[in-house]
Amino acid sequence: MGISGISFKSILLGMFLAAALAGCGSTASSRSTGSSASHPTSSVSGTANVAYAGSLQNVNELNVSPAFSKATGYKYQGKGGGAMGMAQEIKSKTIAPNVFESIGYAPVQLIEPKLTSWAIAFSSSPLVVAYNPNSKYAMELNAMKSGQKPLADLFTLMAQPGFHLGRTNPNTDPQGQAFYEMVDLAIKKYHLPSSLMQEILGPVDNSHEVYSETGILSLLQSGGLDAASAFLPEAVQRHLDYISLPISLNFSSQADATTYQTATVHLSNGSVVKGAPLTIDITTVGTPTPAAVSFIHFILGTQGQAIMKKAGYPTFSPVVIGNQQAVPNGILTTG
Repeated sequence: MGISGISFKSILLGMFLAAALAGCGSTASSRSTGSSASHPTSSVSGTANVAYAGSLQNVNELNVSPAFSKATGYKYQGKGGGAMGMAQEIKSKTIAPNVFESIGYAPVQLIEPKLTSWAIAFSSSPLVVAYNPNSKYAMELNAMKSGQKPLADLFTLMAQPGFHLGRTNPNTDPQGQAFYEMVDLAIKKYHLPSSLMQEILGPVDNSHEVYSETGILSLLQSGGLDAASAFLPEAVQRHLDYISLPISLNFSSQADATTYQTATVHLSNGSVVKGAPLTIDITTVGTPTPAAVSFIHFILGTQGQAIMKKAGYPTFSPVVIGNQQAVPNGILTTG
C-alpha cells in the first residue's frame, strides 16, 4: 500500500466541498451529544455515526463528541470495540457507521474495496504496560518504571505463574496483535529464552488473559489484574501507573517499521500478521455524508487536534494511506 503526503489545507478544502455537494445528508436516529441549536449559524441535520477502536472510547465520548456537536450542529453516535472486530461488523453489515476510526490500516483493508480503500493517518498510539499500584508485584514494577531495574526483568516477571496479565485478543484487535509482537521483539532484543513467549502469553486467544478492549483497564483498576497491555493515551487519560517501552518495542515510529515487521503473530484462522506502526487512521464508510465529512474535518482541524494532544495522542501532519486515487471526489484534492 502506498503512503503519500497531502497538504492539510487541501484536505480541509476538499471536505468542505464534499459537504456542500452532498446536501442535507443522513438523519439517522442516535444518542445526541449536541443539536443543531448548539451551532449559532447553521440548521444542519444528520449524524456522524462513528465506529472506533475501543482505545479511543474516552477521548471520543467524553471530549471529541460534545465539542464536535457544539462546533458543527451535527449529532454524534459512537460505538467502540476491537478495530478488527469492528471492521468485520461493518463488512457483515451488522453495524452501519459512516465513519471508521481504526488503529492501524489493516482493519480498514477488511472493508475494502466496496466501502472504502483509503484512510487518513493523523496520530500514533504508543504501546505501554499499565499496572496496578496495589499489585503484590508493585515494588518490582515501580522499580522498572523508574529505571532502577532493567526492562528485561519485566518479561521474566510476567512469565511467573502467579502474575495475572491482561491483554486484548489478537484475532480482533490491533493492540492485542502489537502486544504479542512486542513480547516477541523484546525476547530478541534482550536475548531472553524463547520459552518466555509461551510462558507469558500462552495461546493467541488465551482465555486466562484475553479481555475486551473496552473493559480491560477497568478490570486492571479494580485489582483484577497485575498488569495489562495499554496505549499511552489510555494510561494518561485514566491516570494509570505504566511502564514506558522503547521506540523499538512500542510501535509508535514509522522509521522503525522495518524492525516491527520482524515480529509476527499467528491468528486462530491461520493467517500471519506482521508488526506495523500503530497510527490512528480515519475514513468514511460507503458514500460520504455531510456529517461524516464534517467529523473528519473536525478531528483533523485545530480544535480536534488540540483535544487529541491533551488526551495524550502524539499528532502529526495528515497523510493518505492506501489508494489516493480512490478517495471520493471532493474529500481530498492534491496540490
